[in-house]
Amino acid sequence: MSLGTTLNNHFTEDILAEELPPGVYLVVGAFEYEDNAKKYTEHVAERGLSAQYAFYPKSGYFYVYTSSAISAEEVTSAYQELRTSQEFSEAWILVAEEDHLEVEWENSAAEESSSADTWDDPISEPLARLENLQDSTPAAETIPSPVSPVNTKEQNSDKIEKLSQKPILHMKFQATQEDNEQSVVATVQVVEGARSRNLGEVSTDEVLSVDKTEVLDSALQIIPYAMGYRKVQFDLPLNLSSTDSAWQLIQYEGDTLVMDMPLQRLEKGDIQIMFNTYFYGNSSVMRERSRYEMNELVKMLKEKPDMRIKLHGHTNGSGRGFIYIYSPESKNFFDLIQNKEHKKNGVGSIKLSALRTETIKSYLEHKGISGDRIETQGWGGKRMIYPNDTPLSKHNIRVEIEVL
Repeated sequence: MSLGTTLNNHFTEDILAEELPPGVYLVVGAFEYEDNAKKYTEHVAERGLSAQYAFYPKSGYFYVYTSSAISAEEVTSAYQELRTSQEFSEAWILVAEEDHLEVEWENSAAEESSSADTWDDPISEPLARLENLQDSTPAAETIPSPVSPVNTKEQNSDKIEKLSQKPILHMKFQATQEDNEQSVVATVQVVEGARSRNLGEVSTDEVLSVDKTEVLDSALQIIPYAMGYRKVQFDLPLNLSSTDSAWQLIQYEGDTLVMDMPLQRLEKGDIQIMFNTYFYGNSSVMRERSRYEMNELVKMLKEKPDMRIKLHGHTNGSGRGFIYIYSPESKNFFDLIQNKEHKKNGVGSIKLSALRTETIKSYLEHKGISGDRIETQGWGGKRMIYPNDTPLSKHNIRVEIEVL
């Protein structure tokens, strides 16, 4: 089992796959984008397995699976056999619920009154927050551990004994930069893969508690996000294997399990979504809460003076109307009121997405980053992840960083 798996993102247009019918599935891969799922299905077929993929609205992923049945017992033998294969050792069983479509739409309607950019409300609550979605790929990278690989079975057994003592698991996560072991502030998502359940999201050094008796999987999926670092996934084992390599990352502080996750800086060819960068509606002005992530981007670019990036702006579909434009002369990057006099009519979605990337570029230049290192492009709704009339359409609104 690898200590960390790099998660790559690719563009796709619309959801074309069939939706996953209710049942039990032996899953070998979960993907955010259909192109990845299709390619991995072909890869699995080349290994001599019968594979299919389908979209599961409840989680928002495309699942690649090799077996399906009405009950879990019917896929158990196939599950046990497949897990003996090194390549598919992390296969898991997904129980697709019968009423997942109705639940997803109800929840979405309650949480998001509108997912599109509106052209008539300049202070509406958008915009560019894309939730952390996992995306496993056949070409996984292993992240080296900052901890010595020498770990005796006795040391691991002590950790396992503490893990098994109580039904409630208290977890705390720490992140470090892989090449220099400096501390990194990250947001950490904890997922139970067997049922595609998000068990919680915390910042590093915060404690998250989980009832192990309610977890069906043999390991939890730990997915940290930090601006300027590659998206990775770590497995936190819940079984009693003292040889699992993930134990190298785990220590105990009292009754709290502490997992230290090494993260790698973005490299050439990597693309990262700016999860915590927000804009006002109908505007290229950033919200105040974007400041932290912007400063983290500045930190990365100063740390790597030869790095060049391209900012890609995206919207949810197409539209045209007026917007408030950030004024480079004012340097009020986070103040809509101070930019209200800079109103522009007849702006389309491509121009809106481009203006937002230009705002980010202006902020970076204001912080001392040369504009020659930054390219920008607005795509509007040309590269949407989901159709713009579905509950998941909010994920279309995003800004991405590509390392050139």
